[in-house]
Amino acid sequence: MGKKQDMPPQHRSPDQPEPGGQKGRPGVVDSRASSAVDAEQVAGQAQAGVDPELQAARDEVEASFARYQRLAADFENYKRRTRQELADRTQYANEELLRKLLPILDNLRRALDHAPEGIDRNWFDGLRMVVRQFEDTLQAQGVSPIPAVGEKFDPSQHEAIAREETDEHEEGTIVEEMQPGYRLHERVLRPTLVKVAHPRALKS
Repeated sequence: MGKKQDMPPQHRSPDQPEPGGQKGRPGVVDSRASSAVDAEQVAGQAQAGVDPELQAARDEVEASFARYQRLAADFENYKRRTRQELADRTQYANEELLRKLLPILDNLRRALDHAPEGIDRNWFDGLRMVVRQFEDTLQAQGVSPIPAVGEKFDPSQHEAIAREETDEHEEGTIVEEMQPGYRLHERVLRPTLVKVAHPRALKS
């Protein structure tokens, strides 16, 4: 009998299973799958097992920051109010003094309006110059006259002390200024005393 021919070793592809039904190489683990599982576990533990003391500290920090923001906003509003109050106090510091000076100006004007005949012209011109200086000084302090004649009656700056029945003017129109009124900046210093138009009563 002849010798048995030696059988060449069989070559298997890497994907071909090992004899005995074992798959893959012994001792080899898929690292990608294990990494994904570990990440999910860590995330689950982070959500489920947050340190209560750490969470309490975070809540306290957030509450403190919210209080700080409110205090900062309140302080800004306080500074704004303080600046406005200071500006108003400076702007209207002389309000009472200026109001007391207005009757003096009224009397000086009456002296000009009712000057007797034959009065010295130089004296009259000198008094008129004083009145003009008085008016200029008031104007420099922020005092300005309130328009009256021909204007619509405004109770916030006019005071009606008489009325005139007429059909020549629309009802509520100021037809005469009895005493001039003045405004200090945006505030009424003294209202204007006026006579207001009123429609004539119908005769029966």
